[in-house]
Amino acid sequence: MYEHRYRENKLHGVPGFPLYIYKVEHQAGVHSILPVHWHNEMEIIYLSKGTATFRIESREFAIREGEALVVHPGELHSGINDQDMGICYYSIVFKLSWLSSLQADRIQELFLGPILLGELRLPDLLSVSGGTPPELLGYIKQILVRYENRSPAYELSLKGLLLQLIADMCQFGMMEQRAEPRNSPGNEYNQQIKKVLAFMEEHSHEKLALDQLAGVVSLSRSHFCKFFKTQTGMRPMEFLNFIRINKAANLLSTGSYNVLEAALESGYQHVSYFSKWFRFYMNMTPSQFKSYYSGM
Repeated sequence: MYEHRYRENKLHGVPGFPLYIYKVEHQAGVHSILPVHWHNEMEIIYLSKGTATFRIESREFAIREGEALVVHPGELHSGINDQDMGICYYSIVFKLSWLSSLQADRIQELFLGPILLGELRLPDLLSVSGGTPPELLGYIKQILVRYENRSPAYELSLKGLLLQLIADMCQFGMMEQRAEPRNSPGNEYNQQIKKVLAFMEEHSHEKLALDQLAGVVSLSRSHFCKFFKTQTGMRPMEFLNFIRINKAANLLSTGSYNVLEAALESGYQHVSYFSKWFRFYMNMTPSQFKSYYSGM
């Protein structure tokens, strides 16, 4: 399954069962395996094949097969493949409030409540070589298997496994206190970059100038370029092309759009220019991409 995301405001799962698992695969040579984005749900990223570097806010994690990351609600995150090999990872996305108790019991007061309020954090990295008890990663593997099999009452087992995962994190002393106050400069920068990314996504099909983007957060061109590169790892116009190419990739993967239609819908007026950027990001031509992914 091909799943490309740059900013998410879509529903994960359904209201009665707000959990969804994405399987994401990329061929060797694709550098960006997870575009920078955020959402209001918790996410566990489990790498099942290859090695990759993920960025959560300003923190970078180089992980390998069998390791996992925890992304908290509202955190900007992205991933790259800096090795010439194929990649496969799973994203377990769920609403943290779904795990909450229906009444104000000790479980809610001592454990789930502080996590929901952001006073306690789950560890970012789950790695046996880094000291993570292997049973914690075992819970994640069970979640993936049970979700795939969809046996009777699998929803109950998934909820139970997530609660067991958090319980063992508490037992092993892995929970972390909030390190950064809510009004810190880091949080301010976070809100600013989200504002810019939302604007770029909404207007990506239009002609956008650098001054226009800088004006969204009231910065000069030079300060904006430095700020944007620091927060995303990309230059502003480079990222704009990235958004457009991702939109085109999603359209092509449906099999309902030809190359010209996908280019125009994504904000490109010239197919040759579109094809150049598409090959740069996807390591294949638009036609090759359409042929490969639309049949999956």
